[in-house]
Parts: sequence; structure tokens; C-alpha cells
Amino acid sequence: MCGLAGYYFWRKAHPPSLHEALRLLRHRGPDAARIWQSHDSHVGLAHTRLSILDLSEEAHQPFQLDRTWIVYNGEVYNFQELRSLGNFKTRTRSDTEVLLWAYRKWGISFVEKLEGMFAFALYDEDKDTLLLARDPFGIKPLWVAVRSEGIYFASELKVLTAWLPNQNPEPAAVGAFLHLGFVPAPMSWYSQIYKVLPGEVWEVSPKGYTAHVYYDRERLWSIPKLNVSVQEAEERLAGELRRAVRTHLVSDVPVGLFLSGGTDSSLVAAAAAVEGYKLKAFTISFSESTHDELPYAQAVAQHLGLPLEYQVLTASDALRLIPQLSQWYDEPFGDVSALPTYLVSQLAARSVKVVLAGDGGDELFWGYGRYRWARRLKRMRAIWRISAPFFQMVGTSRMKRVGELVRLPSTAAVEHIFSQEQYAFSHRELKKLLPDLQTLWKTPHSLPLDPVEAQAAWDFLHYLPDDLLTKVDRASMQHSLEVRVPLLDKSWVALAWCIPNRLKFPEKGSVVQYKPLLRRILRRHLPSSLVERKKWGFTVPLAAWLRGPLHEWARSAASPRVLSELYGISASAVDNLWRRFEQGENFLATRLWLLAQIGDKTFFQRRV
Repeated sequence: MCGLAGYYFWRKAHPPSLHEALRLLRHRGPDAARIWQSHDSHVGLAHTRLSILDLSEEAHQPFQLDRTWIVYNGEVYNFQELRSLGNFKTRTRSDTEVLLWAYRKWGISFVEKLEGMFAFALYDEDKDTLLLARDPFGIKPLWVAVRSEGIYFASELKVLTAWLPNQNPEPAAVGAFLHLGFVPAPMSWYSQIYKVLPGEVWEVSPKGYTAHVYYDRERLWSIPKLNVSVQEAEERLAGELRRAVRTHLVSDVPVGLFLSGGTDSSLVAAAAAVEGYKLKAFTISFSESTHDELPYAQAVAQHLGLPLEYQVLTASDALRLIPQLSQWYDEPFGDVSALPTYLVSQLAARSVKVVLAGDGGDELFWGYGRYRWARRLKRMRAIWRISAPFFQMVGTSRMKRVGELVRLPSTAAVEHIFSQEQYAFSHRELKKLLPDLQTLWKTPHSLPLDPVEAQAAWDFLHYLPDDLLTKVDRASMQHSLEVRVPLLDKSWVALAWCIPNRLKFPEKGSVVQYKPLLRRILRRHLPSSLVERKKWGFTVPLAAWLRGPLHEWARSAASPRVLSELYGISASAVDNLWRRFEQGENFLATRLWLLAQIGDKTFFQRRV
């Protein structure tokens, strides 16, 4: 795991400081730091290394093979197979060198053969071309700024804002963030800086740049469904899971495990144990939460014979960490579970350099409550539409959200269901909050026709890479910790989308069974009492904190005056939110948290 940065100029310009990039990215790679520039300085590459495979100095980057150079962040798990396939005569044991050999043999199409998580910049001196690529599912980040003189790129946004200061917020990003809790790719918080999309490769030359999609995620929902029984599906998934976990365990340094006690992380832990790896596990506990999963994590670890370490997150910890959020994410980030993720990463980094995590299971196997709402909406839209005015008058937040949902056209329902399950601002609220907002963000992707599958596809395209994987990458890399996600192995993902919907989301009467196939596999390794329990998720008691130890900070950050001056947000709308929250409407806590993120002085002072 590493940090990379660089530039490519097609017009003469003054190069940015690559040494400044090394300083800003040191936390991503404390083991080595190097730069390379072309003879005329129109191309520059910088790299900080966290040594995982081939710890020798010879494997440091920028890595050279004849007249090609690469800076690379991530892991390619099938590098040994590619080395054999191409009969490459490598001088190191690193996956980095294999990438350059693969490019030499197969050209730009080599990226299609890679299995893993990665972002890289590869420069070919003979062709004077630069390739910028990101893995198919957005596990690793890559930011790009396009200017008249050329392109700047980096693993973290802070490098680009240091090189190109005085950036202006993108108005569409403000509205999207308040609606979703994250800024969806390819947008960033700033008008002229972008995220390379998952599955995309940019080809940069003296003529400019072109972006190619080498892995189209939308093709996943057009794959024909398998004609299999539940038993056959279970067997195929169990075998593929063991293979995926086994490949993700290749490392020259110790590997650990994030273990919440939930289905996905427990499944990864069990698969590793079956392969003979008794990984050290790490989890977090919440001192003020009624939904503390520590007892379940302890029970799972004990049953699998894993050593477990945990750390307690308190409100005082949150108050201490909140001012640092803008330093980690470089743009507003609304997922409050970034705080426990930061602490559990800090805990793990004291013992290991690599951990496995269970991200991806909920999106691939429909583990969120909003999938039930998507199915209900399809079945009962006509009846509910008649009742919408009554729902709007009922005092409960749930009924009001239902009333607003059924008023929407079906094409807008996917974003709304997600937004309202997250308790973020609805489109109707945004129009009142941001009177000058011209357009409301909508997904540019085509989604499946089935409403539940469409909701899962939306999550897979947006929520997973732009929230969950972003959260884990930034929080873990603050502590120079690599997080691997076996449930986003490319073959496992393809198999998951082939599973018939009826097996993913069966109903017995009115009871929905979440992730039944994954639970069937998990019951092979754990007792039913640890498998069949309510999903809680990785959350914090936000409303209690905003009323208690975080109240003064939140009141200052989500100030009606400040938000109005910075973004044109309606001061009266913010005042009304605070009044309702303080009168007991706890569900508004997330909305106030989002406003506090963009109003926090530690963020906007750094921005300007």
C-alpha cells in the first residue's frame, strides 16, 4: 500500500513540488520515498511505500523497466499467475515489476487481466504516454486535476489542493453531499478536480487525454442468472470464497482481521481459519451505545480460536477526532463511522501491516433494510400514493418519509430510498435549504429493472466506492495500514451477480431473510446463535453526542450564519432544524452532522 502523485504537461509549465507530495503522503507509505522526473521535467512521479511484498530496496518505486516507469498503490493478487503466463524474467518478487512486464507484452489491455485493488500511473518514455488506472470497484483512490498545461494526479486530494490552491467548491457537490453524505464520483468537492472512476484507465499524451472503461460494472447485471438450487449456490459460493480469501492472504508481513461480529467479517474470518490462518482480530466497542457488538465479536473469535483485541470509542474520543476529519478526507465526509474505523485501524497497526475486512457483502447479497423498502414500493405504490397526504400529516418521521417517497417518480426512488434511510436531506428539503441550487444529482448509470436489484446496483456503483471504501482507505492509511477486501474479488463479484434474486432475498410470509446464502455458509463454522441475529451496523450514538459533549462544536460548525455566507444555505431552514432537533426529533441528527461537516472551520479555513 502506498501513496503516489505526479504530473504530465503537454504544454511548458513550472513543475509542482514532488517533495511536497512526498511529505503529504508519508502516512500512506513510511518505508520509502522517492521521485523521478523526465529529462525536460514535463513528466514527474512521486511515491511513498508501505512495504508488503518483496521488502527489499530493489522493489522501491518509482520502478523502472527499460524506458517505462510506474508508481503504484495496491496489490495485484494474481501477479504470480501473470508472471508465469507471460514467462516474465523478473529481478524482484514484487507485483509492481510484473505490471511493467505485462504492459510490455499486452499493451494497455493488460489492465483487464489484473485481479486486485490498485491505482497506478505508468509512463512510457518511447511513446511519451501516461496511463492512469483504477481498480474495477474503486477500492483504491486516484484524483486528477485537468488544467490547460496538463494533468496532475495523486492518491489524496490534499496533494492537488496544495499544488493548485484557492479551489472553489463545486455547487453540485454541495447538494449531492447533503443528499447522500458523500460526494459521488467523478465529482470532487472542487470544480476542476475529479476522481478517476472505478474500472477506468486514462491515456495521456501530448495531444491531451482520453478516458476508457476497461471494466464496465453495468455489465454485471446483464450476466444471465444461474439455474441452481440453494444448495448448489451455497457450494459454489463457499468454494469461491475460500479461493478469494486465500489469494488475499499473500504477504511478506503479518496479516490481521477486522471483526465486528457481523455476517461478512465473520465469514472472512471463518474462511481464513479453514485455510489454516488463525488471524489476529481487531474490533471496536462503544461506551455509550446500546448497539455494542463487542460481545458478538468476542464470541466469534473464541469459537474460531482467534486472538482478539478491542478498543472503546467514547464521546471524548469523538470530540478529539472530529477536527481531524478534514485532514483525513480532504473534502466533507458524512459517514460518522469514520471515527471507529480510524480507531480500530490505529489498534491494528500496532501489531500488523495488513488486515482483511468484510466490505461488499451487503451490496452483493442485499443486506440493507432499504432493499425491503424497494420491494414494498413496487408492490404497494398505488395504494400508498393515495395515502400520501395522510402520511405527510402523521407525526412520525417514518411515515413522513414514506409519504415523500411515494410522491416521487420511480426513476428518482432509488436515490431517495438511500438518502432517507441514511436520514440525509431529501430533494424537497434541499430545494428549501439551497434556493440557488440549479440541478439535483442523479446517477448517470443504467440500473436493473427489478427494484431491489436496482437499489443494490446503485449501492454497488456509488455507496460502496464513494463512502464505505473511501472511509476505510483514508482511516486505515492514516496509520499506514493496508486493508484488503476479499468479498470484492473480481470472480466472487461476478458469481454473486449471477445468483438468482429469489435466493438472495427470499421471503417467508412477511419476514425478509437478509443474506441467507452467506448465513448458510457461516453456519458451517459458527453456531446459529451467532449467525441468526439482527443486523446493527458500525454506527455511533450520534443524537446523544450532539446533545451532549459535541453540542458546542456542532452548534458552532452548523451555524446558520456561517452556512449562509459560505454556501448560500437558508439560515432560517438551519434554525428550524436545530429547533426541531432540540425539541426531540432525533432523526435530524444526521442532517445537522452533514451541515457541521461543511461548516466546520477546520475544513473551510483549510479550503480558502
